[in-house]
Amino acid sequence: MPAGAKYGGRQKGTPNKLSGSVKDNVVAVFDQIGGLDNMATWATENQTEFYRLYSKLLPTDLNVKGSLSVNWPLSKPKIEQ
Repeated sequence: MPAGAKYGGRQKGTPNKLSGSVKDNVVAVFDQIGGLDNMATWATENQTEFYRLYSKLLPTDLNVKGSLSVNWPLSKPKIEQ
């Protein structure tokens, strides 16, 4: 078998069947218990829990590009007496 060759298994990017089923079930329950209106009411009454849940949905990998310039040496602040 050549190095790096992959035989069998799922193709890259194929979703996990169980994860898809769980997501579908959660969406169905969400709709049955009132959808966005009820969630907004719950979030207003339980802000700490809402933000805890929300923080878990944010991406954990952040790529930032930019530049920074610093004037060196830094000047000392003038203190007037």
